[in-house]
Amino acid sequence: MRVLIAGGGIGGLTTAIALRHQGVDVLVLEQAKELSEIGAGIQIAANAAIVLRELGLETAIRSVGVKPQSYDYRDLRSGKMLYQAPLGDEAARRYGAPMYNIHRADLVQILSDAVPAESKRLGARCVAVSQDARGVEAKLANGETVRGDLLVGCDGIHSVVRQHLRGQEQKHFANILMWRSLIPAERLEGLNLEERGNYWFGPGRTLITYWVRPKNLYSILASVPAQEVTRESWDESGDISEMLRSFEDAEPRARKMLEQCQSAFITGMYYRDPIDSWSSGRITLLGDAAHPMVPFLAAGAGQSIEDAWTLARVLSRRQDDVPGALKEYEQRRLPRTTRIQAGARAVVKLMHETEANRIRDRNGRWKGMARIDPFAETSWGLAWDYDVVKATEGAPGEVLNVTGLREGKCLRRPESQRAFDLWKFAFRPEDVARGHDGLREAYDRFLTTNFPLPAGTIAVEDELGDVKAWRVAAPNAPRGNVVLHFHGGGYLIGSAKGSLEYASRLAAAVDGVCYTVDYRLAPEHPYPAAIDDAVAAYRALLARGVAASSILVSGESAGGGMAVALVLALRNAGDPLPAAILSVAPFADLTLSGPTIRAFNGDDPAANRDLLTFMGASYFQAHEPTDPLVSPLFGDLTGLPPLFVTASQGEVLLSDATRLAERAERAGLDVTLRIVEDSVHVYPIFPFLPETQTTMQELAVWARRNLRRNDMKSAAAE
Repeated sequence: MRVLIAGGGIGGLTTAIALRHQGVDVLVLEQAKELSEIGAGIQIAANAAIVLRELGLETAIRSVGVKPQSYDYRDLRSGKMLYQAPLGDEAARRYGAPMYNIHRADLVQILSDAVPAESKRLGARCVAVSQDARGVEAKLANGETVRGDLLVGCDGIHSVVRQHLRGQEQKHFANILMWRSLIPAERLEGLNLEERGNYWFGPGRTLITYWVRPKNLYSILASVPAQEVTRESWDESGDISEMLRSFEDAEPRARKMLEQCQSAFITGMYYRDPIDSWSSGRITLLGDAAHPMVPFLAAGAGQSIEDAWTLARVLSRRQDDVPGALKEYEQRRLPRTTRIQAGARAVVKLMHETEANRIRDRNGRWKGMARIDPFAETSWGLAWDYDVVKATEGAPGEVLNVTGLREGKCLRRPESQRAFDLWKFAFRPEDVARGHDGLREAYDRFLTTNFPLPAGTIAVEDELGDVKAWRVAAPNAPRGNVVLHFHGGGYLIGSAKGSLEYASRLAAAVDGVCYTVDYRLAPEHPYPAAIDDAVAAYRALLARGVAASSILVSGESAGGGMAVALVLALRNAGDPLPAAILSVAPFADLTLSGPTIRAFNGDDPAANRDLLTFMGASYFQAHEPTDPLVSPLFGDLTGLPPLFVTASQGEVLLSDATRLAERAERAGLDVTLRIVEDSVHVYPIFPFLPETQTTMQELAVWARRNLRRNDMKSAAAE
């Protein structure tokens, strides 16, 4: 077998090395007349270092690169530490290999030296490709045609091979320009720039800086809003006044560092949207040709290296079925690279916030994450915590998709699989790429599209005190019993309007009405905003003449935790307590210490550890996550009313539900715990599930037993 590789960059060279490692003949076709790399530094994280180790290259990289000890995030103007992600030996223990910072030219040279001269051709620009049943042909700019058994397009974001497969496609500009520079060590004396990722973040701009040769050469990536630069060129320039103007208010150490740049070059930040196919017949794509991404998750080169290993291993096992091998390669890689593409764009958005309030919210989230994610697994683990060498020997369906779900995961029954798939496709790559703004829009779209308000049910906007809510009931609903409901969404997403259909069934279950509350969301409104709104809404019901004995407090997911926290707050304040609490799949422990958070990570289409960390940290921020009003699992539950808890076997929040029920029983509460099999997170919101119907019937009986109807002709019943 002979494999043609169009492109001799990091992805193309690694592919050649990996294929030769598997005994496959290769020919790299590189348009440049000599292999060199314009650029500055590059970061090789554990996921890529594991592959390079397997290929016998880690020793060479270690000899010229730097092993950073941490990522240090600082405020650009004040220099204040915002967040620190430990690396060095800790990262090596956690992820299986250390991170290396290295000069791009050094990395390309190491890779090139590992490919023999007869396996690469320089000055060979591929201008067209074709294939037939037996092989492929690459036409070169000099008119020559080269033939092989398959062709891999490693020719970057402007890939000729991709254009052959898919036609002309749009690329996107992120409206960010990036200055790159290298500074000799002697110019940085006295600035105390340690062997770390020394990062600074300001409004719309960042400084990503680190050593690429130990105590020898320092790399700077300075990103700025596109409108601040009047030209765009890859050419080196001795005039760096434009860059310095963009950082004129930087804290002294950062400013002095930038002033040592003698030249810099600049480029735009471009990307393409994820695609649903890379391969056709005997031709496939790899690296930036397949999944060009913004460079803010230290992942672009790493994904190319993962691609290279996967392609080589799959092809070595299926040399007699090239098209099948390429489809398997795509099946193993496309979900993961789509996740990284979306995640990288979300990081760019997060790190280039321009508004003061959003910067405050982001920094507050980092404070929260430092409390529950001290090793920065949520920030960086999605890219780094992956051993492609092991993964390629397992089933293709084990790969995680854009929402952190194993692609091959499925449920047994068709109705539960239907609910599973609704969750699975609730969030698209573009939603994830837009951060919490995109997640909010997607979640409301998911709820309102799939769960419309039933005909004949009346939903009216209302206010409980100064808290917005919706009142939901059938026109002839009996007066008296009231459900006060809090929607889910990790305190970050969700809305009362999205829960109207579920609220209508809760109202029917108690023969009354349901108020679903639009409490304030994080990160704009961190703790205690949500619990304050919950208390205010409850007291407003009492003020309307609704008896506490006729109120059922309800919630699902984050709302399930908040329902319990609300009653704790009421008890502590001496308020009359509601008659009962319904807590569905509660997010009751924002420290994420529940064992099923990790045990079922990747199996739950609705939630995963990364998302819960992001959500929880956005809510409590600088507050203590073990506060019972944040995490009611840590509260004294003594004296609370009867509690109904339900969840699904296999969901990540299962242990939050079971531990909450156990603690409640130990506190002497009347507890009903229902764990259903073969179902999904917050299964009661899916009205078509048999387990939903059974649970709602049981809930109705339970509610009649615990609620004492308020027969007053109150405003709540009108």
